[in-house]
Amino acid sequence: MRFKLIFTVKSEYSGNVLPVSYQYELSSCIHRMLTGNKELYEQWLRINGFLPEMNIRYRLFSISNFYIPKIKVEADRLFILAKRVQLWISCLPERCTEEFINTLFAGKSLLIGDRHTQVELQVDDIIKTDVKTYPETISYLSLSPIVFVHVRANRSVEYISPDIPGYNEILLNHILEKYRYFYGKDFTGDTNFNFELLTEPKRKGIFIKRFTRDESKIIGYMYKFKLTLHPVLHQLIHNTGLGDKVNLGFGCIEILE
Repeated sequence: MRFKLIFTVKSEYSGNVLPVSYQYELSSCIHRMLTGNKELYEQWLRINGFLPEMNIRYRLFSISNFYIPKIKVEADRLFILAKRVQLWISCLPERCTEEFINTLFAGKSLLIGDRHTQVELQVDDIIKTDVKTYPETISYLSLSPIVFVHVRANRSVEYISPDIPGYNEILLNHILEKYRYFYGKDFTGDTNFNFELLTEPKRKGIFIKRFTRDESKIIGYMYKFKLTLHPVLHQLIHNTGLGDKVNLGFGCIEILE
């Protein structure tokens, strides 16, 4: 289930400047809002047949980057030159989800940023944009960078580009593992799997926990692609994201019109 949140930028309170790498701060803020009322959060999961601990290894939701109509970038700062911005949140649980999201976000304010600059955003509207049915072949675009990580024998990390040989297999194994994790069983249907890149992937380096001792850089890729897959698996990745590091604000995808 998917929702578009429309925010007003309250620049008179904290300014209009975000860090260019804001994904970690944004995902942390949204996660706190979703899980802050522990009783309500756990009730929502159980109504849908999920347990709270299922949201640890893989997320039951995914978050897009902000859509900002007009920006200016200087060094590592992003200036918001629009009064309104948008964000998409997708959730795998469906029962009571619209009420849950509205309760937590309607009229609320978010403060996003790092120790140098922050922006206050007020939720003005929440629009349900759910998909009723999924065909077997769908064209997607990434709303936030898609990340796949390979840990080498020496424990160093390689970030995998979607144009390398073998990416198809990595992608399918990830989707099937995510299904197995959430539903406690192997997917037994015919995947009918096929992956096709529609655009050249754009490499994005995103800093996490900037200006702290735990600072690191994650490499993801923005691209459009066509995927043939069982409709149940399409629903899974559309609502929970694709790839690793979804918990840090990566891997949100949208259907191309």
